Amino acid sequence: MKVSVPVCLALAGNVSGTYMGKIKSRKKNMVFRLCIYAEVIAGTIIGGWLCGTGFIDILRNIAVSITGIMVFVYYYGMRGSRMVKSILSQPVFLASFAVSNLLVAFTGIADIGTVWMAAVAVVAAREGMGHAVSCHLLLMLQYSVISADAAKDTNIIIFYAVLGILLALVVSEIKKQKLFIYAAVIFISLTLVIAIVLNGSFKETWDNRGFMLKCVAGDIVLLAASWITYRIKRKNIRSQNEYKNSSMEDKTILELASTDHELMQKIKNYSETLYEHSLRTGNLSGMAAEFAGYGKNLAKAGGYYHEAGRIYGNEDYKEACSQIVKEFAFPIQLADIIKQHGEAPEKPGSPEAAVVMLSDSIISMDEYFGRTGKREQIPDEKLVKSVFNSRMAKGSLDNSGIDKENIEKLMDFYINNAFKEETREEHYL
Repeated sequence: MKVSVPVCLALAGNVSGTYMGKIKSRKKNMVFRLCIYAEVIAGTIIGGWLCGTGFIDILRNIAVSITGIMVFVYYYGMRGSRMVKSILSQPVFLASFAVSNLLVAFTGIADIGTVWMAAVAVVAAREGMGHAVSCHLLLMLQYSVISADAAKDTNIIIFYAVLGILLALVVSEIKKQKLFIYAAVIFISLTLVIAIVLNGSFKETWDNRGFMLKCVAGDIVLLAASWITYRIKRKNIRSQNEYKNSSMEDKTILELASTDHELMQKIKNYSETLYEHSLRTGNLSGMAAEFAGYGKNLAKAGGYYHEAGRIYGNEDYKEACSQIVKEFAFPIQLADIIKQHGEAPEKPGSPEAAVVMLSDSIISMDEYFGRTGKREQIPDEKLVKSVFNSRMAKGSLDNSGIDKENIEKLMDFYINNAFKEETREEHYL
């Protein structure tokens, strides 16, 4: 069996693309692991230096930390580095982890409460509970290594270990912004309850209220960090969705702005006269919009379908337009242009809608005077200016977003281009 050269090239391209993608993914995973190693080792060294730990002890601590990192990296590297690939933002993960490592380093010389678990709060809000718990366990190991004196107190270790996991659970389950207030109340309450249980009585906890106040203050900082992270995440998601929707709408409008589209063919089959009018209006609208720096395809599609509702022969023109909009899934910008055409008074809410209105008015007058045999008696300039003057007198352009300077430019454009034969071409523009 013979295989054509283009097919071979396509296959080779696909194989090459897949191979390069795998290499890029491996490099990304490797960078992530190296950064974790570097951050933990740097935190261990800084913590030892701040505590005045000897060189040999620092090396011993580094060895313990590396053991913990190896377990972490092994877990994240399992099943084709599935955990690493599932991280939405590695820079955020690594940056928050670096901050927490630095804060853990300071726990060796000062009691800073729960604030060193900042990475757990951020990762839980951004990545979910699984990543947050893994992050917390590695930070707990760092805390045990650097804050050796504190680590001798079993209650402190249990307190931070349980609290970190609860932080990951509470924050990762928040789905609405207003729930952060409830989460703050719940988490601070859990902090106090766990402390009372471990201390054995409320009195002992009260006697140690300095530490508890630091923990509560730390809880507030942690919840604030998770709230900010949540807000940023939601904003990014909205931006991505808007970009995706915008791209889809642009593609849909581009498809609609073609005489080959199903709806244009329906118009043609319904009435040659309506088709010719729609064709001229669409082409002229696209030309005018492009000249003025507006959305060419949106204006063009608006011109093509500004009277598409007529194909259903419905007495209720607005209802017919709504039916067209729904049946052919018009993007909202295009739907607005179609619907505004049937309104009285007609006041376009966008430059593209205004261009469609002006083009339709000019083409309609040209067709009317052509049918009555008076067209040759009326200069192009007079016809165009009469349309503009009438629309401006009625305030039709007040909400369009077109300033006086651009109105003048558009008027000149229409005078010079509105009646060219190009506007009648089916595949113009």
